[in-house]
Amino acid sequence: MKAFARAELRRDLAGVAYVPAAQDPDRLGAALRAEDALVALQVRYGGSDPEHAPWLVAARPFPLGPGLTRQLERLGAAVFALCDTAQDLYAEGDPHVRAALDIGVPEDLRGRDLERRIELFRLDVVVSQGVPRVTEIEEAFGNVGKMHAFERAYGVGAGELFRAFHRRGIERIWMDDQYPTYLPENELAARRMREQFGRPVDVEFFSRFHDDGRRGWRFCYVKELRQYGAPLRREIFAAAERLINPLFHGFGTKALLSLVWDPALESPIAERLGAEVTSVLRTCVPWSQVLPDRPDPGLVEQFKACGREKVLKVIDSDAAEFTWGSRGVFFGDHSAGRWRGALDAAAAGHVPGCPEATGSRFVISDLVDSDRFDVEFLHPQSRQLCLLPRARIRLTPIYAREAHGSQLLGGHATFVNTSRKVHLGHHAVCAPFVPSSTGA
Repeated sequence: MKAFARAELRRDLAGVAYVPAAQDPDRLGAALRAEDALVALQVRYGGSDPEHAPWLVAARPFPLGPGLTRQLERLGAAVFALCDTAQDLYAEGDPHVRAALDIGVPEDLRGRDLERRIELFRLDVVVSQGVPRVTEIEEAFGNVGKMHAFERAYGVGAGELFRAFHRRGIERIWMDDQYPTYLPENELAARRMREQFGRPVDVEFFSRFHDDGRRGWRFCYVKELRQYGAPLRREIFAAAERLINPLFHGFGTKALLSLVWDPALESPIAERLGAEVTSVLRTCVPWSQVLPDRPDPGLVEQFKACGREKVLKVIDSDAAEFTWGSRGVFFGDHSAGRWRGALDAAAAGHVPGCPEATGSRFVISDLVDSDRFDVEFLHPQSRQLCLLPRARIRLTPIYAREAHGSQLLGGHATFVNTSRKVHLGHHAVCAPFVPSSTGA
């Protein structure tokens, strides 16, 4: 990986530092075709313009290689086992599990569907020293529609992903009313289902929920069903068996991963998971701890002193928008003063920088720095190939529970080189990843 001097880096694109790349005609042609395909499908992210690609178009897919593929396959199986174990311990009344998973969840939304297992999830993964480190489990996840678009743009197959949805008989996507920006993404997924299987799939918001006997994918955390009135919630509960994933609220909280490191749960979890799965989780899940509601001042000071090694994330807040995406993530290595202020805010129960966002709870975890990659992309104005040097990576692998166990269905890689927060947008390069055939 070549090092570039600051003077060599161009910055005419907001949030991007790049250098020109060799104009290989094959790669340039592939990038141009990929952009055309994304625009033709009107792929959007947030409020992006459908007439332009919503991110920087990668010149080619990202190859995982056999080693990383194998690790991601094992990680998916281990996370399924963790979800099952947490669900079982919750059902048995374990106070530590319940204290972590019940944060911000109304009584009538707790402990539902305890006999049914999670079927689909996505992970947010940082690759660090060649190891996938999972920062979040998403059971209500975007990217399904994107995978259809990536297949058209790059030829990376998405058939297994949509077959997993088809096998479950999904004919509806029920969305959280608070996040209408995901509507185009889910409509793209529904369109692919109709094209591939001839099955009508309707996308609607939960505020219009009605049970007509058709199975639906729940694109809404169980906790966020609190936005709807009691009569509608009861109607949703009555149709629970026709919703995927099950209505167990514990799947949708950032506190779930902290159970791996809870000293009180170390033995119960290890005994149920076994040594091999426990080792995978301890290797791939960074240390984390739920910050107490009223943390001891000594604990807060301890975390202030090691800010460069930690990250703070919002678990729950009266301002729900901080629980989605990267808005509720605060890094300790930016500024010592800002980190101390962030912890003071968290201890007081509000989002840092937003004192009006009260009723907030947090998890604190080890900060994992990404390996760096040089990635080619298509400049959106010059239409030339460029290189994004030393970019951080985030992988978003999607998994399904199948008869043989966990199945890695695909996903994409996002690259950013001017921010620690690696998320989609006009400053990011995005590409589907390509697993290797490992036989694992």
